[in-house]
Amino acid sequence: MDNTGKSTSSAALSASPIAVHSPLEIPQLKKILNDCFQPDPKIYWADFLGSCVLGYGSLVLTEMVPTFSALWFLGFVVSVFALYRAVLFTHELTHQDRKKLPGFSVAYNLLVGVPFLVPSFMYRGVHTDHHKKNSYATQEDGEYIAFGASPFWKTIAYICQSFYLPIVLAIRFGIIGPLSLLHPKLRLLVMKKASSMAIRFDADRKVPVGIDLRNWYALEVLCFLYVAGMTYVFASGILSLATLAHVYAVVVCAFIINSTRTVVAHRYRNKEFKELSFHDQLLDSVNLEGNPIIGELVAPVGLRFHGLHHLFAAMPYHNLAKAHRRLREQLPKDSMYHLTVEPNLLSAFRTHYR
Repeated sequence: MDNTGKSTSSAALSASPIAVHSPLEIPQLKKILNDCFQPDPKIYWADFLGSCVLGYGSLVLTEMVPTFSALWFLGFVVSVFALYRAVLFTHELTHQDRKKLPGFSVAYNLLVGVPFLVPSFMYRGVHTDHHKKNSYATQEDGEYIAFGASPFWKTIAYICQSFYLPIVLAIRFGIIGPLSLLHPKLRLLVMKKASSMAIRFDADRKVPVGIDLRNWYALEVLCFLYVAGMTYVFASGILSLATLAHVYAVVVCAFIINSTRTVVAHRYRNKEFKELSFHDQLLDSVNLEGNPIIGELVAPVGLRFHGLHHLFAAMPYHNLAKAHRRLREQLPKDSMYHLTVEPNLLSAFRTHYR
């Protein structure tokens, strides 16, 4: 890709129907969206803290009302979506300059990262490979599986992993993590293979250095203490096993929603894991329109505009909807950008299996 955003493999494009659509010029897009790149810390803090209060508050509420009552179901649903939203702020931590959001990473880890066993190091330093033009959709991209070129059962199998992931995370931080400190080779294996929120279990992550490595160890200690503390709380009967089942159900539901969102975020058709051109990468990404409430529940924190996000990864989530509307209105009708749009979740699913 050159610095204008033009594809370096125009021959591949000209051989396909997309050749009749005009390519994107990055300088032109930046001019249209010049006021959309500055994050607003007030929005970040209000949204994140509000999601935490709503999520944990409704979780406590469901423990205080009769199980399976109407109020219980309401509290359960609210807790799932609110806490799911809070956890997905890890995506913003990866893309935003820490200096522009001072203290946000600490708050994220203490309020949801450690309690959900998804500390920020599980995503930071991993997700960036998913955005590099030379590694997206290749073997180096741990967030890419060719769902769109695979049998449907593989998609279902991926989503069903949500049922055992909470248990895997508890074992990883409560048992395997501490034991790995006893042997350097085991420790390196755990750090590379069992320390990321990738969707491919065979993917390796890079081990950070300096302050990022020190933060990693601090968070890993906190996660171990959390697992040990919760084990004692439930084993001693301070909290009941029914409460444990309730919390497990909330976490599993959040994982299921996130897995579903992940499946519709891209077309996932690059089964050869070959390097894609700039425009092919864009066309492999999806912008979800349709009902904004449903879209925001399933793909919160700007993630329903995933195609736009892959154009401008550092654009703050709270400006993505505005930026998407502006591009849809101002770009010519034959712009390639419009090919990234799916009208709803069901349509996005169907594109995998046409």
